[in-house]
Amino acid sequence: MQALEGKRRNCRFMRWSQIVNRRAISRLERLRGEVQGGVYMVSDKGYDQARTGWNLSTEQRPALVVMAERAADIVSAVGFARDEDLTVGVMATGHGITAPVDEGSVLVNTSRMRDVHVMPETRTARVSAGAKWADLIPKAAAHGLAGLWGSTSDVGIVGYTLGGGFGWLGRKYGLACDSVKSAEVVTSAGELVTASAEQNADLFWGLKGGDGNFGVVTSLEFSLYPVSQVYGGNLFYPIARATEVLDLYSCWSTSVPDDVSSTFAFTNLPPLPEVPASIRGKSWAVLRFCYSGDDLEQRGEDNLRPWREELEKPAVDTIGVMPYGSTDTLSMDPVDPVATYDHTEMLTDLSPAACRTLIELCGETSGSPLIELQIRHLGGAASRPSESLNPMGHNDARFLLYGLGGNFTSEMGEAVGKYLARVAADVDPHTGGTQCINFLALDGATPERVRAAYTERDWERLVATKDRWDPANRFRFNHNIPPTGFERLPR
Repeated sequence: MQALEGKRRNCRFMRWSQIVNRRAISRLERLRGEVQGGVYMVSDKGYDQARTGWNLSTEQRPALVVMAERAADIVSAVGFARDEDLTVGVMATGHGITAPVDEGSVLVNTSRMRDVHVMPETRTARVSAGAKWADLIPKAAAHGLAGLWGSTSDVGIVGYTLGGGFGWLGRKYGLACDSVKSAEVVTSAGELVTASAEQNADLFWGLKGGDGNFGVVTSLEFSLYPVSQVYGGNLFYPIARATEVLDLYSCWSTSVPDDVSSTFAFTNLPPLPEVPASIRGKSWAVLRFCYSGDDLEQRGEDNLRPWREELEKPAVDTIGVMPYGSTDTLSMDPVDPVATYDHTEMLTDLSPAACRTLIELCGETSGSPLIELQIRHLGGAASRPSESLNPMGHNDARFLLYGLGGNFTSEMGEAVGKYLARVAADVDPHTGGTQCINFLALDGATPERVRAAYTERDWERLVATKDRWDPANRFRFNHNIPPTGFERLPR
């Protein structure tokens, strides 16, 4: 079935390419006339720039790229794909490309759709398809409000939100998808519809954690929260002390309130000028800390007391009161495009055995080639009621493990890939079999792992939603939920 579908897709593209040369020139020219932002074929100047995402490890070669500047451009692009029997991929920033689009597809690039409107009286924001969190942060902060962004404000709001999105306020306010109020969506039929609790409720439910499986979101409305400052920063300990630091983290994280979000990270910082001189070119065991409750400094320090009293003074301490919009500094994610490989798992606990495994993988004598191995504390408000869709599978995992390495050369990429495979194998006894959608990328987003991100009940409902809104699986370059009777193609 899978091989047959692959042949059909190749034939579709070959057939479409031939038609363009003979009969579909007028249809293509009509599309060019309708799209305000521009349409690029393989031979057109600007095609390479339009198809390239932030993660340079991906290679996308669609038949067409539509640079959308308005919802009408997306309607035209999807309508053209439907008429020509082509599939559709969507990209804003290209940070989280899951399945690169192929030569039988139309890629809709929404990066020019950056409108942001903040409505302080209702504590909501409405953003267009390509807006980044960085576009929203200053406008929300002007009213003492904040959205639920993650480790970097450079990513697109819509893609991050549709996959769940778990950031520094996640334990307090939940996943980003929980805050969605409504969306405007272009369906596989090429129609622009509203999805909310009152309109197209099944589509609305599926969008909030179902990734881009059901249509192209042209705008999103979601709640903002009264957060302007947090007490946060990093404690850097030499990697030689990683065992005692991780042991403390495993105990301390069991008792902190939902106002506290944290990450433990094994970090190998490169000798680059953009890295602060005090930590540049060295390996560290790092606590990343963010407190968002009342009486910031006093209660923030109360929560940090074990770190102050039970460990020697850290080599670097950046913790203090900061604008919430400055929390990018906690993870120090790169902004410029880069080639990386990553892998994620969900840990049920940080037992002594799990901690020993992690030290063996990334401790002082491990020889790890990874830039970072993070352990993010879950729980709190992210454990949602069963009637809500949860792209973490309503699991009992307490931590999310995320490993990242560079792919700057073929040798480096091969070494990182092998090491991430070792990480997956070694931590397997400490996982519960569930996954987190937003962290599954490229070869790690297998059909089995995508399905493991949902409960069986949610999966069945997602498939039913897919059957209604995208029965031909036109939107498949994502964490794909195949409609009934459609087997997902192997990678």
